[in-house]
Amino acid sequence: MRTVVVGAGGVGLGLGSCLHASGAALHYVVRRGPAPHPLETHGIERSGLFGDARVPPGVVRVSRGLASLADTAPDYVIVCTKTTSIAEVATGLGEVWHGLGSEPVVVLCQNGWGNAERLAGHLPRDRIFNARVITGFTRDSATAVRVTAHAAPVHIGSLFGEPVERVAPLARAIDAGGIPCATTDAIEADLLAKLLYNCLLNPLGALLGVRYGELAAPKETRRIMEAVAREIFAVLDRAGRRTHWPHADAYLDVFYRELLPPTAEHESSMLQDLTAGRVTEIDALCGAVVRMGAAHDVPTPVNAALGRLVHAAEARGRAADDAGE
Repeated sequence: MRTVVVGAGGVGLGLGSCLHASGAALHYVVRRGPAPHPLETHGIERSGLFGDARVPPGVVRVSRGLASLADTAPDYVIVCTKTTSIAEVATGLGEVWHGLGSEPVVVLCQNGWGNAERLAGHLPRDRIFNARVITGFTRDSATAVRVTAHAAPVHIGSLFGEPVERVAPLARAIDAGGIPCATTDAIEADLLAKLLYNCLLNPLGALLGVRYGELAAPKETRRIMEAVAREIFAVLDRAGRRTHWPHADAYLDVFYRELLPPTAEHESSMLQDLTAGRVTEIDALCGAVVRMGAAHDVPTPVNAALGRLVHAAEARGRAADDAGE
């Protein structure tokens, strides 16, 4: 199985370690880094939940830019970049698509909503699949990743009604390599469930600088999270979309009892982005809710406010970096 992983963050390293253990050939596409890249000279080390795994030096191929994939004939392209890069990834894959030497299945392992539609503007829809990843990965170095939280298996499926048999070998390889994974015909419901989870936790956790579990006790943060959930369910109802729960109260019951506790010690990637002065994925989370609400005449003031606050925090971080130069 020839597999390209676009992005070498925590998710990319974690899934790559599984694929190597299952015998897949790994080719990473990265933006930056020394030559040779640390992945080439050091391999990958995975620790934490599900035990340790190692990809030895000299096994991973690394290149810069999607144009480098010409004539590589991959079976799968797994996109593990931030959602902020989806436009660049879509354009790059579209430009190289007919020169790949194959028509791979592209699997988006990203937060938020709307990424598959953006990719479909450049690639055939029957080659586009999504993965719902609610496993927490922390990258300790350019080549080391820890699995810090795990709420449910990785799910892979199509938003466009394509048969899951196309991604079954990939799911089996990830699962056999150490991280639970399966195909699903309900990926829309899964992705919307993750959107709910991320919108409730990521902005508040990032703005307050706390882990997920610290948001559940104070009544002030609970009220905000519950308001976010009610807005999202109102938007989904008007849009004719469904997730796994019929209404917000049913979701919140499961959220507090089952979904939050396993990830209580997790620090969101949005908090990590703000700390590092990077652009966050807020536009693909609360921003996606606001856009969907506007399209269906549903007000979303709480999601909109969280989006504005996160953007303000981003700007403050950039100003601090500029002042330090």
